[in-house]
Order: sequence, then C-alpha cells, then structure tokens
Amino acid sequence: MKVKPLVSNFIPPEIKHDSAGMDIYFQEDTVLSAGRDNVVKLGFAAEVPHGFVALLLPRSSAGIRGIALRNTVGVIDSDYRGEWIAHLVVDEAEDNTSSTAISYKRGERAIQAIIVPVRYETVEITDELSDTSRGQGGFGSTGK
Repeated sequence: MKVKPLVSNFIPPEIKHDSAGMDIYFQEDTVLSAGRDNVVKLGFAAEVPHGFVALLLPRSSAGIRGIALRNTVGVIDSDYRGEWIAHLVVDEAEDNTSSTAISYKRGERAIQAIIVPVRYETVEITDELSDTSRGQGGFGSTGK
C-alpha cells in the first residue's frame, strides 16, 4: 500500500510480528475529550490497492481504555486519496469509569487498519430467495 505523509516527522503505519492489524500512530500529542466526537487527523493519505478496502478499528488496548470509533468501523475505499481521519469517542471502560479525557503522546497507538479483499457484486431483484435451515430467524436465533 502506498502511503503519502502529510506531516513532518511522519511516523508510518506498521505491522508488528505477524499481526493482521497495521498500527497507526498519533502524529502529535492528542487529548480525547469525553462526550464528544474527537476528529483525529492521522497525518497521511494512502492508496489502498484496487480490490481491497482498509478497515479502521480501535486497537484492543484502546477498547480497554474506553475508546471507540464513532462509526464503529472506518471504511477507506481503494479510490479514496484524502487524509485518513478517525472520529474517536471516549466511553466508560474498565480503567476509565469516570469517562474523563484521555491523552495520547505522539508515537502512541490507538487505531489499526486491516486491509481485506472486496467482492464486487451486482444486485439482482427477485421475488424469491433460497431456503435455509435458519430462514428468517435473527437476533440470537442460532442459539447461545
């Protein structure tokens, strides 16, 4: 994946060990305020290869601290060339029960990207769908 730095002293995303997620670093000291949408510019644009999509997700350590993405999962399509941005929210969590602001230093990580293949499908309008053993059951219908 081609990455274009948009800030000086850029810290590039990287995959550590054999992890699926590519760690994305804060490019500057950042304070995430509780109870609001924290717009965090990630300091780069990228070219996700055609046939793939980048999914932005919180790292597990961020989830423990009560940090989530406003839209649950960020989707970066292969034709997008703008700066990557994360909308982060601070919620109650194990070590942040008061939902106070959370600070990150430049070079710390809270977000990761996973690059996955995409299937391009066409929509076919029909009056009938095939039968399955599950049928129309949803919301826990497969058991506990």
